Amino acid sequence: MKQFVSVIALLIFFASGVPVAAVNLQSDVGHVELANSGNKEAQVPFLRGLAQLHNFQYRDAAVLFRAAQAADPDFALAYWGEAMTFNHAIWKDQDKDKALAALAKLGPTAEERIAKAPEGLERDLLSAAHILFGAGNKEDNDDAYLAFMAALFKKHPHNVEVASQYALSIMGSAHEGREFSLYMRSAAIMSGFFETYKTHPAVLHYLIHATDDPVHAPLGLRAAYQYEDVAPNAAHAQHMTTHIYLAMGMWEDVIRANIKAYALARGEGREVMPHCGHYSSWLMYGYLQVGNVPEAKKIMDACYEIASGAGKNHQQTNIYYAWMKELYLYDTGDWNGPVADMHAAVEGNPPMAYIDATVSRLAAVMQGDMEEASGHFARRAMLLEGATAKDSKFVLPDIVKRLTGAMDAEIEARILASAGQYKDAIALMTEAADQQRNRPFGFGPPRPALPAFEYLTHLLIKDGQFDIAAKILAEAESRTPNKASLKKLGAMLEEVR
Repeated sequence: MKQFVSVIALLIFFASGVPVAAVNLQSDVGHVELANSGNKEAQVPFLRGLAQLHNFQYRDAAVLFRAAQAADPDFALAYWGEAMTFNHAIWKDQDKDKALAALAKLGPTAEERIAKAPEGLERDLLSAAHILFGAGNKEDNDDAYLAFMAALFKKHPHNVEVASQYALSIMGSAHEGREFSLYMRSAAIMSGFFETYKTHPAVLHYLIHATDDPVHAPLGLRAAYQYEDVAPNAAHAQHMTTHIYLAMGMWEDVIRANIKAYALARGEGREVMPHCGHYSSWLMYGYLQVGNVPEAKKIMDACYEIASGAGKNHQQTNIYYAWMKELYLYDTGDWNGPVADMHAAVEGNPPMAYIDATVSRLAAVMQGDMEEASGHFARRAMLLEGATAKDSKFVLPDIVKRLTGAMDAEIEARILASAGQYKDAIALMTEAADQQRNRPFGFGPPRPALPAFEYLTHLLIKDGQFDIAAKILAEAESRTPNKASLKKLGAMLEEVR
């Protein structure tokens, strides 16, 4: 007999025999509903796991789904749930081997596993997972999974779980980055469930993801406010609200919510190196936008300590450290202060050394020390030369290529401008702005820290092209509303016109 249970308040879970600490219970992670064939003891961990899956608290969710498996070894959806924790659709990331290993615990072949699920929606969901983690490449599997979920949603148009998985699959099919047409399809689906399921984490979370750009963010504002209360102890949920707040330039809200997320990440190990991570970078950026430099400096100092010590060989930490340093320097303008002189240990870590050389070159140019800037450029060239060696393990991640490539254009333009060659500098930054304009729109603090539109506006003002500067500035403001540096540019333009 199917059980139909909703998680709206936390129950103390002892029945499965799994220790409470191992399940990592939290309070208030959202209210999910899914009719299923699991036994009574499996319900709480399964449904809590499903809520945490939708909150992108993937490690918590996996632990909970495994607890549901322990409570009911024949419960097919518990294995489906664990497998789905290894697919991170929005982040374009998937660990197929771990997903298949989770499914393999149910049975040795896909056919045997699917046959163990009761006919109907449970079997359909398990079948969908085998498409998602099939033998093909990720992009083809994503497309096939999307088609399957579209058909399943047509079959179950009022089922919130099916709708949620379908909406996420749509955004997961945007392989080249945000495509507004796809994201709006996803938003339309979740919007249709919002009034009825205001405490459902997937409805709120995916609606936010679908609308977290400056043009569409107002459509996700109600969901953001609601999500804060629905999942107060899910770190990612608290941070996720700020995707809307930042897109709308609501800096105090960005700060408030990321303080919560940052504290959860630090206290419960949500990030490997939380001081140099996603939530801390957004929190520091919020402080910078309201001019709270002391608090921003505390976060920057903590990140530097991590990047110089235990985290120096952790790639994600290294990228966040360099980007946060760049954000801090731009928004404070303190190119001669202590942050500009920070140099994290980079021995044995070529990608980090590459980023560090680029940021250090920029700082040297801003300080007017062209000799030091040339030294950093030469250091980076040596790294690339070493990368051609047969035994080299130096791989330059795509995000590093984008960041450093954009910074290179700005550095060259600044060198030209310092020599009075404004026309050449403007041409270089116009090309850089065109490249940024043609890339899919990104969410969050800008990467690079100074979008090409901003420095292009500065150059146009310096060159006396005020009308064109005003046009580019308006475009920049539409992309990053209420940004502190744009207010300064606006005041600069107003003063000279």
